[in-house]
Amino acid sequence: MPDIRKSISPNKEFDKNELKERLTPTQYQVTQEHQTEKQFSNKYYKHREAGVYKCIICGIDQFTSKTKYNSGSGWPSFYDVVDKQNIRCRKDASGVGGNLLRIIADPSLIRTEVSCKECGSHLGHVFEDGPKPTGLRYCVNSASLDFKADEVQGGDKDEPSSPALLPWVGVVGW
Repeated sequence: MPDIRKSISPNKEFDKNELKERLTPTQYQVTQEHQTEKQFSNKYYKHREAGVYKCIICGIDQFTSKTKYNSGSGWPSFYDVVDKQNIRCRKDASGVGGNLLRIIADPSLIRTEVSCKECGSHLGHVFEDGPKPTGLRYCVNSASLDFKADEVQGGDKDEPSSPALLPWVGVVGW
């Protein structure tokens, strides 16, 4: 019989005291305590440079600017990940406080949490209301990410290849 703990345990573990020293209070609360940062006022919500968004804890590539778009949610949104092997998804009912009656009445209240497979850091949630080609919306906390600009493009503004994916078209204040 397979060991279920092994399949859900992160590959790397980091000392909590070291993380508290290295991270801001918000970064620690989001990545280690599964909290959510404030919407519309976070670091990468309107960020448009070309590059890669990495896990702030272990540095593994998670998202690219080419799949980033403005969902209007107030958090950075991506329609795909760099590599599905880098993330772990699990059902999450914390949004309703585990209220079973509410969940039975409306199963859509159960979200899917996304965490870094390498270190277990909470990244955000994924929803099935995103744009083509995946139909997914990875709604991610800026506090869980670090950004590395593309060296080739020198961090220029990223222009998606498809006009349908222009993340800032028609969005006030973008």
